[in-house]
Amino acid sequence: EIIEATQGLLAERGVKKLDALLVTHCHGDHAGSAGVIAGFGREAEDRAPIYLHSAAFRSLTHPTPSFLHETYEIFLSRCHWGLREYNTLSDQEMIENALRKRFRGYFTRTPKRALRFVDHGEVPDGILAVPTPGHSQDCVLYFDSALGVAVPGDTIICTGRPEAPESWDFVIPIFTVGGQSYSMAYERYLRTIRHLRVFFSRHRVRAVLPPHGRFAVTEPLAWVQFAERYFEGIYRAFLDDFLADKSRGSREEPFRACDLNPYIPSAGAHPVSTPSHVFGMLCTLADEGYLELDEDMHTRQIHFRLLEMPPESYVRDLLQTDPGPVPLFHAGMSPT
Repeated sequence: EIIEATQGLLAERGVKKLDALLVTHCHGDHAGSAGVIAGFGREAEDRAPIYLHSAAFRSLTHPTPSFLHETYEIFLSRCHWGLREYNTLSDQEMIENALRKRFRGYFTRTPKRALRFVDHGEVPDGILAVPTPGHSQDCVLYFDSALGVAVPGDTIICTGRPEAPESWDFVIPIFTVGGQSYSMAYERYLRTIRHLRVFFSRHRVRAVLPPHGRFAVTEPLAWVQFAERYFEGIYRAFLDDFLADKSRGSREEPFRACDLNPYIPSAGAHPVSTPSHVFGMLCTLADEGYLELDEDMHTRQIHFRLLEMPPESYVRDLLQTDPGPVPLFHAGMSPT
C-alpha cells in the first residue's frame, strides 16, 4: 500500500522517473521499500541511485537476517532499561511480536550496486548531507541549499495538528541500539544537538520537514533549544526528584532506567522512548565513575547504584562543549 501510494503521488505530479533517492536512515518505515521506489519509471532492475549512510546498508542488502538481528537487540535493550526480563522471553514471542511483523513487511532486498554512501562523499549535486546519529547510528539530515529545506529523518520529530498551534510540540526520538549500545546513542545524540545548533546558525534553513507530523519547522533553532531543555530536564529529575525521594530508601539503593519514568512528566506519553534516553544518560554517568552498573546475567536488566553525586551542571556542560567541526558531505568531496 505504501509503495502504491508513493508511486501514485509521483505519477500525479508528472514525475516520469527519479534521479536519486535519499535515505535518512535504514529503518523499515523510512527505507524498507527504497529499492522498489528507486525503480519508478525505469526498466526492470534499473534504479535511481540510493543515497544513505554506510553504517546500516545491510538492512537493505540483507533485510531478513539484519532485521532478525535487530529484533533481538530491540528486546535486549528493553531488558536493559528494566521493561522486560530476557530469560522470560521466547524466540517465538520476539519473532512474532506484532510491531516486528508489521515492520518486517516494509523491507525489500536491494543490491549494493544501487547504493551510494554519503559518508564516502557520494552526494547529489546541490545537497549537503549531515550525519546526525543518536536515534540510529546511520541517521543523516539532508539540506537542499537552493530551496533552503532540510529533511532530518527521525532526528527531529513533531506532533500536533497544523490548524491548532497550541497542539504543536517536539518529541525526542527513541534511541535504537544497533551499533550504539549503552552510553553511545546518548553521547552521539547530544553531539548531534550541538552540531545542529552550529549548522542551523550558519545556513539559511527556511523549513525543516520532519517525517512524523504534518507541518514544517520554520525556526529550527527552537528545536535545538527544546532538545537542550529536555536533556537538562531529565538530568534535573534524576538529581532533584528521584535521588531526593526518601520513599525510595537510601540513595545507594540499586535502580533501573525505567524507575525514573514517574519523575519525568513526558514519560507518560512516551513510556518506552523515555527509558532509552535515561538509560543512555545513566550509562554515561557510570562511564564517568559516578554510578555503578551491574547487568543481571539472566534477566539482562541493568541496575545502577550511586557512588558519588555528579556535578549539578554535568549535562549543561556537555551541551555547551565545542562539538568540533560539523561533519558535512557534498558532491565532489574526496573520500579522504
